[in-house]
Amino acid sequence: MKGINMGENGKKSIFKKVLWSMGAVMTGAILIIEISSLLLIHKDGQRAQELFEDTIDSYGVFWENKLNETSRMMLSFISAETGALYSQLCNSEDKLTVETAKLQLRSQIADMNARQGYELVTFVYVPDRNIYFSVDEKNTSYLKSQGIKENVFDYIAHNTIASKDKWSVLYVQDTPYLLKIYHMENGYIGSLYPAGHILEGLYDQEENWVLEMVDRAGNTVAHMGEPYKGMTVSYDRFLEYTDAGIRVTIGSGRLYSNKGTGVLILMGAMLFASLLIFLVLGRQTRDVFEPLEKLRAAMENYSGGDMDTRLPVVHDNSQIANLFCTFNNMADQIAHLKIQVYETELERQRINSNYLRIQIQPHFYTNILNLFYGMAQMKDCLSIQKLALACGSYFRYLLGRKGTFVLLQEELKCLSSYVEIQRYRYQDRFEARISVEPGLEEQAVLPLLIQTFFENSLKHNIMRVPLLQVEVTVEAVETEKMKITVRDNGIGFKKDILEKIERDESIEAGGEHIGIQNVKERIRVFYGQTAQMQIESVPGNTVVTLLLPLMISKGGLRE
Repeated sequence: MKGINMGENGKKSIFKKVLWSMGAVMTGAILIIEISSLLLIHKDGQRAQELFEDTIDSYGVFWENKLNETSRMMLSFISAETGALYSQLCNSEDKLTVETAKLQLRSQIADMNARQGYELVTFVYVPDRNIYFSVDEKNTSYLKSQGIKENVFDYIAHNTIASKDKWSVLYVQDTPYLLKIYHMENGYIGSLYPAGHILEGLYDQEENWVLEMVDRAGNTVAHMGEPYKGMTVSYDRFLEYTDAGIRVTIGSGRLYSNKGTGVLILMGAMLFASLLIFLVLGRQTRDVFEPLEKLRAAMENYSGGDMDTRLPVVHDNSQIANLFCTFNNMADQIAHLKIQVYETELERQRINSNYLRIQIQPHFYTNILNLFYGMAQMKDCLSIQKLALACGSYFRYLLGRKGTFVLLQEELKCLSSYVEIQRYRYQDRFEARISVEPGLEEQAVLPLLIQTFFENSLKHNIMRVPLLQVEVTVEAVETEKMKITVRDNGIGFKKDILEKIERDESIEAGGEHIGIQNVKERIRVFYGQTAQMQIESVPGNTVVTLLLPLMISKGGLRE
């Protein structure tokens, strides 16, 4: 009995050992699998957070480049080599010169704002002369503009401005801006970016997403989104060249999965452990590793220059889907900004291209060569000499290097040379009268402004009326305005052309009216709303009227 008892005790002991061994092995296997899963999920979360931080870093680099580019543009306005207009504004004793410099500098600053996507306010301030003006293409309200002006005055009065200063934070009516000011001679030039606008390009309107702009001390300057009450993850990205940075705070659930801790508890036996491992790894590969690889490849393609790279939209509300949406939103914002700048540059290039097409007229040169040939056959040496001088003067002006504006006297000299050339061709078939009010010869106008309409009169009327009469008058009207009138007794414009001009539509068709269309577009681009063009036409009386601002310049014009 005793031996049997020992045997039974031994069997029980072995059974228990087997059970304990199997339980320990199964428990150990399950723990190892769970720990492995937790480590994998944690690693995935870290990788997701790194990609999240890389996205914010990319956005920060974009704004750092933009702020640096704005600083360089402002310096170009006040530098010794390219800042002649700013120098005139600060030092010239001639009032008209100061007003002209102000107008042209405002136009150049508006071009800078256009290249920067119309997102900033740029001002010029010369305290000694009580000069202050700002450029803002987004139509800032009057109260906001006054608030900016008052706060800028107060900032300059209480701070020493140095070129090495960073972009600092300025509050205007409780609205924060990033401000950069340069001081040169006795004036200041500066730009302001709304802090909220900098955050907009990165903001995700879903829950658990808070964007803040903070100063170096960590104090909040501006914020978007509602604070999240649960566990959060924050990342700070301070912007170079500034005293502020971007802080992004999101719920940790958007980066770290909450399902990993209990995934493997459902395993009831060692038999299913391996299967569950493969299922977990397969799911991780499908839901995390492959999407993250797509995001990495997309970011590499985008940074390599493929601006059309986008990630597929996933509607599962996972952290990967949110990262995909963040990447797409950032790419769309950058592409939109680049398209705006690109379209503005294309518009200017198209107008300049049409201007060059007006200057290059092969049939005109061919006609002149035919005139020389005919005069040579007649051995009319004196006429050849006079025509050669007129052609030399005309071509020198036409093909010479000019800025955006030229003096009126130079434009009229070109017109006189053109009239003399056409006189040899058409003899007494037309009369030309040019009348200029004294004192206007030094005004600035766009080149080929008058000659284009004079040439149009000859081209469309010289063979259709017995004697074509063309009269050009230039006179001062209203306040700081100049009126240029080109009148002829030709057959007039077609009704549909006049209707298109009245509706401000393009009148260029097959190159027939490219000259007038180009003048119309150049007036719009370089004068804006300060100039007007009007055409009134009936058979026997066509009047083209240009109303331009007075722009007196001394020492030459610069573009």
